[in-house]
Amino acid sequence: MSQSLKHFTQSIPQVPLFTDAFNSVVHCSHPQDNGEGAVLTSSKKRRQNNSGFYYGIRDDIFFPMKEDEDKTKSDFKPNGSISNGPSDRVIFPPNQRGKKETPSSKTLVDIMGETLLELREMREDIYALREEMQYMKEELRRQKELSSRDYGTQIQTEAPVTGEEYEYPIHDESKHHKKSLIERVARQTEFERIGHAVEKWAHKLLFEESEEHGWKEVKCHKMVRKKFNDRGQTTCYLKWMKDSREKHAKFNDDDDVEYPCIKVFTTIDAQIEDVCDYLSQEKHMSEYNDLVVAHRDLENISPHGKICWSQCPQILFIKQPRDFVTYCHHRWRRDGTQIVVSQACEHEDAPGNADDSDDQVCRAYSLRGANFISRDPTDPNKTRVAILAHANPGGEIPQWAMKTAVNAVAPIEPFKLFYKINERVQHFVSQSSTKTPMTSIVQQLNGRSQRPAGLSQLGYACFWPDGGGRIGQSDSSSQPSEGSSETNGQNLLYDMAIED
Repeated sequence: MSQSLKHFTQSIPQVPLFTDAFNSVVHCSHPQDNGEGAVLTSSKKRRQNNSGFYYGIRDDIFFPMKEDEDKTKSDFKPNGSISNGPSDRVIFPPNQRGKKETPSSKTLVDIMGETLLELREMREDIYALREEMQYMKEELRRQKELSSRDYGTQIQTEAPVTGEEYEYPIHDESKHHKKSLIERVARQTEFERIGHAVEKWAHKLLFEESEEHGWKEVKCHKMVRKKFNDRGQTTCYLKWMKDSREKHAKFNDDDDVEYPCIKVFTTIDAQIEDVCDYLSQEKHMSEYNDLVVAHRDLENISPHGKICWSQCPQILFIKQPRDFVTYCHHRWRRDGTQIVVSQACEHEDAPGNADDSDDQVCRAYSLRGANFISRDPTDPNKTRVAILAHANPGGEIPQWAMKTAVNAVAPIEPFKLFYKINERVQHFVSQSSTKTPMTSIVQQLNGRSQRPAGLSQLGYACFWPDGGGRIGQSDSSSQPSEGSSETNGQNLLYDMAIED
């Protein structure tokens, strides 16, 4: 009996147990080779349902929709973007896996273009904000001065916009030797010759010389061109020259040192009467010229000439602020053109400091300068302005550092200056209730105009609120020579009588 039973069991085919089937499924679904031919199972994972486990079926087969949902959740990134599917991913060779895809050149150009546009808009917004802040500071300062001073008192000088305290030099006649009439006439004669020489020099450089004589055009910086020179109304030229004061020059000992000279031509969208009236008012100086933060008249040489002191802030990498002592002279042509010329000089009331290493203000020199303000011959409602400025920053700055500073400032400052003048003059005209007729220029008192004159540039700020400028020839070719005539002597004596 036992032998027959054993024979029966051997004849039944072998059926694999459920556990063997389960182990084979797990081994096949997660094989890992440990390097020795052994098969290792993966770490245990919690199952969603035991239905498939009971029948030996994997979860990804028994619940295919659940697997897709899990994959979708894993593909969703925290920033809201969805990663690419297998068909959208870029397949890199084995040696390049993990590297980011490099954008094309066209894409880079588009990105850079958009970035530049945004930077330009931000720069324009910053300039507009600075102008608004400047205007607000000016209004607050004016209100403070009006409250602290009598309304009818004439303000001698404008306070700095920055609110800093400046030590102004003061001309005290009691501390100096009383000059006789002959000494005063000789001093005035010397400065008159300087004024005529500077005007003749400036007329040649402005209207007779061109790029063939070494002038190089300076383009407005592209970041501010749209704002300051959108119509191309302002042109600027630069030339490096030695000290141009002729016999008064004292910086020509070193033949290798040259100083920047800039000439600028522009058109103001206003009549010459309005332009001259606006520039002649001292209270408007801070609206267009932020390179002069303090100024003072040191000595009146004549009704149309004076020696002025001014100070400018620190510019770029120049260590200390600069101050200037400059002789300024003005006159009128019969056609209404105003001419203001200047030349650096010395004055005992404002001795200079040539050392740039200490904490004191360093002396700079507005060697020579000129301003020609005339009516536009093609449009009587516009004004042409031509300026010339030759300066030495002082402080023994090396030539390379000087050129670096000029190359950074020249493409911006001249264009910004005349942009502000044009904007402020138009605002001045819109706020003015009355206009000064052009006939007031030819109102004469011994050949002088009673019209106010003056303006502010780098290195000087000169104003003649009571007029006094001579009315002379229509050009600079017939200026008096160094030999004074009888008429000039009579005019000088008349000036002395007015001052007395």
